[in-house]
Amino acid sequence: MVSFKKLAVAFLLSAPLVAQATPTIYVQASKGSFNDAALHQLLKKDPTLKSKVIFSGTPLNTYQQANENKGRAFTAIENSTIKGKLVDATVKAIEQYKVTKPIAFITTPIEMCAFMNKQDIKAKQPIKAIASHPAALKEVSKWNQSYDAMEIVVPQGTAYAAKQVSMHKFPKGTAAVGACVLNEIYPNLVNVAANIQNDESNRTSFMLAEVVKRKQPISSTQATKELQQIIKTAKDSHKNVL
Repeated sequence: MVSFKKLAVAFLLSAPLVAQATPTIYVQASKGSFNDAALHQLLKKDPTLKSKVIFSGTPLNTYQQANENKGRAFTAIENSTIKGKLVDATVKAIEQYKVTKPIAFITTPIEMCAFMNKQDIKAKQPIKAIASHPAALKEVSKWNQSYDAMEIVVPQGTAYAAKQVSMHKFPKGTAAVGACVLNEIYPNLVNVAANIQNDESNRTSFMLAEVVKRKQPISSTQATKELQQIIKTAKDSHKNVL
């Protein structure tokens, strides 16, 4: 008579191998951010990369979480409006973490939209104020000239500003400015203006990668050279560049 143990072993040997789940993606910034919009585009173009997504704030924290949890990190690496182009916060993260496997790159235009609360739209409230991160407010200054709206600075970010507007936490007539996906995150928002950024040529590049903690941090100069080389190699080979 065949024992239960032998039957169990036979079953395990004959069973098909279960595919391993794709590693979790740790994303810089928060849901509704430009990073979120860029990742959404990347996963749409390459569905094989889809996985659980966790938003992690700064590039340094993003790399730390990806390393500690054997996941992948998604961060901004270049921006066309920055002198030298490289994103300084990501360079600082690379001082402490080494990119061991660049997986994919994507470059997207930074398109900004304005959103108002549905109740304000229904009441036909004009735009009296705009709320957003200070960098975003600066980027839509030309658009705001036609409204001369009061600026509400929200250091927590564009997504947080949108959340506050969706909950009517700001005065009536306040529009939130940020990524054009924010009304997908907060259904109580209505997109009232699109492509309102000053610089229509603004482009940001993002990288999905595996990273590991360095035994010893490297200098900012070394980290800059490493990131530049990673980007150059990817562009030269056209591998995973979208």
